[in-house]
This record gives sequence, structure tokens and C-alpha cells, in this order.
Amino acid sequence: MEDCKPASSPSKRMQQQMMDSESPYSLLYCSSKGDRDGVLQELEKGVEPNLADYDKRTALHLASSEGRAEIVLLLLEKGADVNSLDRWGRTPLSDARSFGHVEICKILEAQGGIDPVGLDSQAPCYEIDYSEVDMDEAILVGEGAYGEVYLVKWRGTEVAAKTIRSSIASNPRVRNTFMKELGLWQKLRHPNIVQFLGVLKHSDRLIFLTEYLRNGSLHDILKKKGRFDPPTAVAYALDIARGMNYLHQHKPHAIIHRDLTPSNVLQDEAGHLKVTDFGLSKIAQEKDSYGYKMTGGTGSYRYMAPEVYRRESYGKSVDVFSFALIVYEMFQGGPSHRAEAAVQVADKRAYEDSRPSLSSQVYPEPVKMIEALRSSNICDFICFLGSLDLKFELEHVSTKSRVGDGGGSDMAGVTLHWSLE
Repeated sequence: MEDCKPASSPSKRMQQQMMDSESPYSLLYCSSKGDRDGVLQELEKGVEPNLADYDKRTALHLASSEGRAEIVLLLLEKGADVNSLDRWGRTPLSDARSFGHVEICKILEAQGGIDPVGLDSQAPCYEIDYSEVDMDEAILVGEGAYGEVYLVKWRGTEVAAKTIRSSIASNPRVRNTFMKELGLWQKLRHPNIVQFLGVLKHSDRLIFLTEYLRNGSLHDILKKKGRFDPPTAVAYALDIARGMNYLHQHKPHAIIHRDLTPSNVLQDEAGHLKVTDFGLSKIAQEKDSYGYKMTGGTGSYRYMAPEVYRRESYGKSVDVFSFALIVYEMFQGGPSHRAEAAVQVADKRAYEDSRPSLSSQVYPEPVKMIEALRSSNICDFICFLGSLDLKFELEHVSTKSRVGDGGGSDMAGVTLHWSLE
């Protein structure tokens, strides 16, 4: 069991939300991990057991999804609402049934739990009738490596409609892989993962819906603000790491993102980051025999692990490599070797062992962490799954900020650890 130590975050973004966002966030995280001591610690602080994240998902939702029966009992004992509804009208019992947690279903039903969603035995629950979404009124809001992203309305709610490029989707193997992945995506629930809503059926294109996050991507934020102050960079790193840890610990098989970049990390209205587009590179990979290749224009090459570029076998550590480069960018204010073409940067990392140079005089302690994360032998000592467990600890954090005059922040000793459990 993981010892969950909630991270303090002194940035202005977090200070403003300390009670209504960060504390319940820790409660959610500990509940999903099955950390009874961590849950009790948060509740004893006075955190309301029914407080939820931006998606209105409570600790009971997450504990039910993850099969944490002991935590479910504890939360119910402490007054958690057994029938709390998330953004999509799902109760904790809805989630427990979706994941096949029979014991938890019995516990929730005994406490009056209901499942307003239910399961449609005639069709997969992730299928959405095409007539429910007016694609003719869709607004193009983005374009990525795999297709376009549109803003549409579904049942009165703004959502993102993502299309898979016809050049990719026309391949029968791609379509088959896509449909297999859908069954997995619709079961994933985490505060730092963009929520998959469903796929449009009766469409000649591959179109799936996700929640829409209007604050944009981490790439957009970096482009606008440049280098982050250390508390904000650490808070954002925690958001990404929690989401990736959830994917890497997925059972029975880990989910590897393969294309983790700032453009694939979005910000919600509460200021937290969520990982998106996981699994799409796996689908597109099916088109290898037809010449598919991730384009440098999307930014993928800049964050690509050497073994991926060399087309070698790889594992979860490729995401850790990309994550380290994103952390670098948050502390340094931009990508490394920005004057060079992305494909040249990837080639040098793959065949010349080139690595970014860091300005150690800026924030020396984070630099040490980044140096370790992007080490050339990263596969030997770091990953998110199994006996290597992800844990960030923030020690001796203090900041001095000047507001309004463009002044920066001074950090006294931020230390981030990847620790063995």
C-alpha cells in the first residue's frame, strides 16, 4: 500500500484553491490508491467526504472504480453520499458495476446505492448515436498528429469531438485496433486523465468524444507565460505524474502513452492538468506498413525517447523520458535546442546521446531531479509500474514573490524524489 503524503503547493494558483481544491484532491488520490491512513488524515483535517473534483467525481467514485472495498466502507461510515452524481450522471455503483467489483456493488446496494446509468445489453455503453451531435455546427479548435479536434454540443454540454485522419482510419487494422481500445478507454477514471465519453456510431469516420477543456494545453500556457515559478512547475508536474502513474499501473496491462508532449496535457477550469490522447499512437502504429510516421510538426519528435526513434522495443520508461523533458521545459521556459529542427534533436538524442543542457544557477535542486530522469540508462532504475512506485515529496518549500513588476520567485530547496517502495 502506498504511503500518501499530500503535497503542499504554495503558488498563488494553489493558495487560492487550498481548501476547495488541493485538500480534496489529496483525498481523491489517497482513496484511489487504497491508502486508508491517508484518507483518515485528510478527513481528520476537516475535508468534506463529499467534496469532488472538477468532474464532480468524489472519493467514493474513485474508490469504487479502483476496487478499494475498505476505503468504500470507511467513506460511507464518514458520511459520503452513496448516490453522488458525477458530470456524466454516474454514481459510485455505476462505476463499481462497470469494473465488475461485485463486493463493492453489494456494499453500495446495502447502503441504498442506485445505478441510474445501467448497461445497455444491446450495444456497448460507449456508443453514442450520431444524431445526438450536430457535426455541421462543429467548430474547429485544434489539429494534432492524428486528426482534427472540434467543439460540439452533446446533450446540451460542450464536448470535444476528435476525428482520426482518413489517411489513418482507412486502414482496416487501424479501425479494428481503435474499436478494441474503446472498451478500455471508457473504463478509465482519474482526475488527471481527460475523460473519454464515447464514440459516434453510424458514422463513416472515426469520431470519439471527450470532455472539453477550454483553458487549452500546457503548450499554450508555456508559450504565453514562459518559465514557471518552482511551486507552479512542481504542482503541474504532480498533476501529470499522477495521471501517468494511473495509466502505467493499469491492470492487467500497463497503458503506455508513447506521445506525451505539452500539447497532450490540458488544463481544466480549476487549474489542474489532465493527460489526453493516450493510446492514439498505438492505434496509428497499426499503419506502419502503410508508411505512417509521427510528424515533427506536431512536436512529437522533441519529446521522443531514443528507443522509440530508433524503432526498438520499449516500455513504460519512454513516457518517463518525455515527462522529464516536459519538466525541463516548465523550469527552463521552453524546449531544449529550440533553434534546431525537432527531427534533428531526436536523431542526436538517439545516436549521439545528446541531452539538454540545464541552467543550474536557476533552480539547482529541480535540475538534479531532471538530470536523473533523463539519464541515458533510465530504463535500469526508473518506471511507474510494479516495484518502482511514483512518489513526489516536496521538502522545505519557501517562496518570495514580487507581484506586478515582473519579478520572479526564489525557491529554497525543492526536492523531488522517485522512490522505491
